[in-house]
Amino acid sequence: MNKKILILFISIIGLPLLLLVMNGNANPTYGTNHAGCHDNDLGLYSISADLNSINSVNPSEVVVFNITATGPNLFVQARNETTVDGFMHNGQLTIFPTTDRILDNSTEDKDLGSNAMIVTFNITIPDTEEGFYYLFILAGDDTSAQPNFDSVRIGFSVGGVAPPEPEIEIFDHFGLIIGLSALILLSLGTILVLINENKFVKIHGIFSGASWILTLINAISLINLNLGFDLNVLFSFEPFGVHVSHIILGAAGLFTGLLSMLFGIAAERKYAKLTGYITLVCWWTAFFLGLILVPLF
Repeated sequence: MNKKILILFISIIGLPLLLLVMNGNANPTYGTNHAGCHDNDLGLYSISADLNSINSVNPSEVVVFNITATGPNLFVQARNETTVDGFMHNGQLTIFPTTDRILDNSTEDKDLGSNAMIVTFNITIPDTEEGFYYLFILAGDDTSAQPNFDSVRIGFSVGGVAPPEPEIEIFDHFGLIIGLSALILLSLGTILVLINENKFVKIHGIFSGASWILTLINAISLINLNLGFDLNVLFSFEPFGVHVSHIILGAAGLFTGLLSMLFGIAAERKYAKLTGYITLVCWWTAFFLGLILVPLF
């Protein structure tokens, strides 16, 4: 066994895992809400609504209320967006007069003074028997690309539905969990066979075979469960280059992994090692490209 190769291999595999453990967490440094990544420490901005924080409404009901906001270079906005974590459901509500920024002293502003705004919003609730919707409106600095702001969130309950409980998830991605499990098995099997090929060759085969099966399950579940065999959807996500590279590398690793197993069964160790290393490189690269893609789903 070449100790230098083993040390190099462990370093290549261990460094990405270490970075993942150190930096992969469910609570980024900017906090868990919009205010965490924007500064309003000086109290320059304020916003309020003449409406309760939680309101019982009927399907298709139109709710009219006023928003009052203060601050320099002021704008008010109810963005047309729905977040997957249930923080806001603006995209599911019909919002009038607009979902764009409403500026101080514009037509929609009923306050004639500067640095203060009163805007009347008309919100139409979806035509559903049950549901809960959060409307998120912010007031901030119109002169900044990443503005300081204050915000208000108003809940609408249809059919007596309670507000959703906050979800705390580390990974909400089936493919990420299976992919990492497959990589750990394949990497561990490779390390063991580098330490002592004769002693650990069977364990290496079991671990490598298990990792290949997990990856095959991953690919089948992606196509069958999520896409309904509509392969065009595979190429509909952005960033396009990253997504396609992730797919190609994963598929290439699946193919070379099969070749490696066949070469191993045929006792062609030279070609088994070569295709095995190619599989490892393809899958690790695809995995970290996948980490970039996870927030897009």
